[in-house]
Amino acid sequence: MRASIAFVKIALNDLNASPNRALGQNFCIDGQRLSDCVQKMKLAQNVIEIGPGLGGLTELLLEKGVTVTAVEKDAVMAAYLTETLPDPKLSVQTCDALKFCYRDEKQPFSVVGNLPYYITTPLCTAILKALPASFYCMVQKEAADRFFAAPKDGNYGPLSILTQLYYDAETLEAFPPDCFYPSPDVQSVFVGMTKKPDAPNADPNAFFAFCTQLLSMRRKTIKNNLKQYPNAADVLETLGISPETRAETLLPQDFLALFRLL
Repeated sequence: MRASIAFVKIALNDLNASPNRALGQNFCIDGQRLSDCVQKMKLAQNVIEIGPGLGGLTELLLEKGVTVTAVEKDAVMAAYLTETLPDPKLSVQTCDALKFCYRDEKQPFSVVGNLPYYITTPLCTAILKALPASFYCMVQKEAADRFFAAPKDGNYGPLSILTQLYYDAETLEAFPPDCFYPSPDVQSVFVGMTKKPDAPNADPNAFFAFCTQLLSMRRKTIKNNLKQYPNAADVLETLGISPETRAETLLPQDFLALFRLL
């Protein structure tokens, strides 16, 4: 199993390499926990994997029979993966995950990855706006809280709203620091999201921008944040939302209703 301390150390030695902290490389070495998470995943046939590294997660995904497109920024790791996992269902792309195009209009796809913690929020935003059929990510626990945050919570924001409207989300497993090499200074969790059958048909890019705009000045009233909309007062009255309400107190469904009517 690749997700083990023995395999990781031998592979790094063979490559004459060490974990690249600038790229946020912390290799999972708890293969059993990782395998348990993969067994719980509801995956489309086509899977995009972010940051495969030495292939600990890649190996388990291929065992499920799915087709994997692995997106790896580190050219050394990308070459290693191509050489050591010669599977016809695997293709490796040396690419920055933030610049990768996730949207696929022709077929359902899933996204899976042990995400670099320093780009978690922008990366999750880009992925979720592409509306994959499912999304499974290893993230820092504090970052995962944003997916589940409720109104008035300091972590509540556009990412919370997008996640809760379009997806059913849950924490699959906790991964303490000793599950990684090198051990990070944070607690990690594996979060799973599956797209809701009744997910809104609103454009996620425009909707996310709308939510960002309304929450850009969290402490101001909704009336002040909607000044550029001539029909704002009428829409608020129709929805029964007080003009003095603060955007941070609105439910995800309220943001969607405002977006559609405005």
